[in-house]
Amino acid sequence: LADNLHVIDFEQLKIENQTLNEKIEERNEELHKLRKKTVTTVQIITHMREKVQFVQQDYQKLKGELGQLDQDLAAQRDLVAKTKHERDEHRSDSGKLRQQTSIMNSEHLTRDFETRTEHINKLKDEINQLKRRHAQMTQFVKSNGGTV
Repeated sequence: LADNLHVIDFEQLKIENQTLNEKIEERNEELHKLRKKTVTTVQIITHMREKVQFVQQDYQKLKGELGQLDQDLAAQRDLVAKTKHERDEHRSDSGKLRQQTSIMNSEHLTRDFETRTEHINKLKDEINQLKRRHAQMTQFVKSNGGTV
């Protein structure tokens, strides 16, 4: 009977041993899967760190460009303000000149001036013709013995 109990215990221990070996094998497979996941995760983290570093470098470069563009914008705004101020001064000067020379800017007054100038020139020509005629007549009277 003791021999049979030992055989039964041995068989039971053998079955328990096999079950435990299967569990160990399952755990080893799980461990292998977790190690694979760990390696993949480490690779992904390394890739993300490299990407973050690249993005930070790109960010710094873009930040520098933005600073330069801000400076350019400020310079352009100053130039625009200066140009507007000069424009306003020129407008003011132009308005003053228009007021001073309003005669020149009026079409009606300009036409009147031109008409009067033509009339004066015609009268001067007429005066010159009359002076020549007077001189001729005076010459004629003197040549014919008359007195003027």
